[in-house]
Amino acid sequence: MNTPYADLMKFFQTASSRGKPEFISPNRKIFEDKAVVLRRFDEDRTGDPILIVPPQAGHHSSIADYAPGQSLVQTCLKHTAHPVYVIEWKSSTLSRREETIDDLVQQVMLCVKKAGAPVVLAGLCQGGWLATIYSALFPGDVRALMLAAAPIDFTAGGGKIQDIVNTLPLMYYQYLVNCGGGNMSGDLMLMGWKMMNAYDRFVRDYLNLWIHVRDENYLKRTKTFSRWYEYTQDISGRWYLEAVEKLFMQNRLIKGTLEVLCEYVDLQNISCPLALLAGERDDITLIPQVHNLELYASTPRDQIFKAVIPLAGHISVFMGRRALQHEWPAALAFVEEAAYSIKGRIAASDLTGLAAAG
Repeated sequence: MNTPYADLMKFFQTASSRGKPEFISPNRKIFEDKAVVLRRFDEDRTGDPILIVPPQAGHHSSIADYAPGQSLVQTCLKHTAHPVYVIEWKSSTLSRREETIDDLVQQVMLCVKKAGAPVVLAGLCQGGWLATIYSALFPGDVRALMLAAAPIDFTAGGGKIQDIVNTLPLMYYQYLVNCGGGNMSGDLMLMGWKMMNAYDRFVRDYLNLWIHVRDENYLKRTKTFSRWYEYTQDISGRWYLEAVEKLFMQNRLIKGTLEVLCEYVDLQNISCPLALLAGERDDITLIPQVHNLELYASTPRDQIFKAVIPLAGHISVFMGRRALQHEWPAALAFVEEAAYSIKGRIAASDLTGLAAAG
């Protein structure tokens, strides 16, 4: 029965909905250690795996398999015949607070080996710059590289994050890490994300919830999102500070001065097919920050897929219905053709040979 009291109860129950998010598709654990769980989502497919690398930005990796109709995992299963794996990142502990970007790359390496190289790497947001670093260091392990809302050219075009890192000194971020006992607190990161769009998060979202309080479908969608968005995970303070200073402030990945595993990361080592997806309204990772990889990689232009998803904000690039129904299937089809057709194999082989000769 719809009464003001019942409406208030629904409003507060929905607004305060919490809980650990889960992957929605059947899967099984392939490997687990202190930092990661590697999950496989198909039964017995063969061929090069698709390995999805979700972001570590304070939230759970289930964003890759978020909800029916909003699952990158299900899109990959539907539109390809490849095995599909996802790296599930664990929340950092005090014993892991000194982990570095080197450690992240080694964790990806372990998952690549368990899944079976070469792989199609699909990096989402922070998982994208990590996948790009891996692809440059170990190009033989990567059949194709797909990036969604992933900053590569960190300072291109400005944006809200650049405004923040250009305003606040590194000492501020060090203070935040100290508050977390050496880790970057997921709760602090969540508050930071909310403050970037404070009116939307603290006013508009609640107004919309009240307007739709008698719409059961709206309430269900809101609860699902809150379960993912409000559930936080900590990350190592050391690699967080490395990323802030060396990537967001100094843009070393593009400049070729980022050292990982005792080697400078050279984006010219990447010659595999690329798919670069950005959101038209993404104020976290701007379009050129994603697309500019084409200017530094050695991949031939006819083996690069670029898309701007209309009206898409940041996470909508990899979990939005529009992107998963249109741009992702197109990107997957492009990568399949570029990486596995005779023409694509010859082009990649020629480029690898030229790089080796140089």
